[in-house]
Amino acid sequence: MTRAARWGVLAWAAIGVAVLAYIAYRFLLYPIRIVFPPLALAVVLVFLLNPVVSMLERRGVRRWLGTLITYVVFLSAVGAILAFLVPLVSHQVAQLGKTIPDLITRAQIGIVKAARKLGLHVQTQDLFNSIQRNRQNAGAFFGRLTSFTFGVLHVVVILLLGPVVAGYLLVDLPKLGRWVRALVPPARRPEAESLGNKLNTALGGYFRGQLLVAVFVGVASMGGLYLIGLPYWALVGLIAGLFNLVPWIGPFIGAVPALFIAFTTPVAASGQVIPLRPGWPMALGAAIVLTIVQQIDNRIITPRTVARNVRLHPLTVILSLLVGGTLLGLWGMLIAIPVVATVKILVMHYWDTRMTWPPTRNGKTTVTSESEPEPEPQSEPGPVVPIERR
Repeated sequence: MTRAARWGVLAWAAIGVAVLAYIAYRFLLYPIRIVFPPLALAVVLVFLLNPVVSMLERRGVRRWLGTLITYVVFLSAVGAILAFLVPLVSHQVAQLGKTIPDLITRAQIGIVKAARKLGLHVQTQDLFNSIQRNRQNAGAFFGRLTSFTFGVLHVVVILLLGPVVAGYLLVDLPKLGRWVRALVPPARRPEAESLGNKLNTALGGYFRGQLLVAVFVGVASMGGLYLIGLPYWALVGLIAGLFNLVPWIGPFIGAVPALFIAFTTPVAASGQVIPLRPGWPMALGAAIVLTIVQQIDNRIITPRTVARNVRLHPLTVILSLLVGGTLLGLWGMLIAIPVVATVKILVMHYWDTRMTWPPTRNGKTTVTSESEPEPEPQSEPGPVVPIERR
């Protein structure tokens, strides 16, 4: 009965939360959805930079000055990286936009040859006619894609407003914390502070760890692909680092462009240190490079950087990514794991503190009149034996 009551309360609570969440999303959050991307970027920046600002504050630096110093150092580092990567990646994107129809043609020819070796028949005439018709469309589509990625006004607004909002939040974070604590009843403040610390540790560790992992995977992939002479190595390494932010599925998606270019490119890139011919040798070399990078990440970097509180069952991760990708695309896949980790912490806290039967109040079991235990019968006192004094 106790277990059934607990599961019943949990089921009704889950249904109520789901209904309220849908109503809030449909009628409150969806009309103002334009404010969420800058706010999400600001929250990520706060999680990343707040430990540094708090450390400077503990050493006697005013919070606004610590925020300014942290911003200057962080933006200088990001600016230096972008100053090196943007021209290089833009040049490679332009080259790939010009050569991608030829790469597609070479890929189709390779598929036809492999099918003939296996005894399969492929209609090459229809296949190549469709390629010739879509040759210009592929280049135009890729041009639109790059223009959307680097030039859409919405992205610029997000990148400008996000750091501004994060700066205000970093400066006023202690005041916001005191304001939130004032809203909590005094009897519940220790519990609320403990729950807030758990969320801060889990989400902050996750964001900082994932950023470090993405930077490592991107830089290491660029270096390894440059050594084997893969064309467009900077663009492919950048894609591998970005998609590595998506757990489990991201590394496989990031490896697709590397293998496609290795199979279809006619010549290797300049600066090749390890001589590999285009085709199977270069594809095998690219696969080895990406596998080594992922093994270093999975065995050394991730276990020491990503918070252990975010660890979820693999099935939960896969389902979360599918749901997030279905609802919000790539952005949904990026935020699926933090959202599920937050829900997990809240549900586990609710289960540990509220899901007891009978309910508890201030740590003591509340006993109703119906289930009041009968008093134990008291034994009658025995005869008094006089004590003889000496």
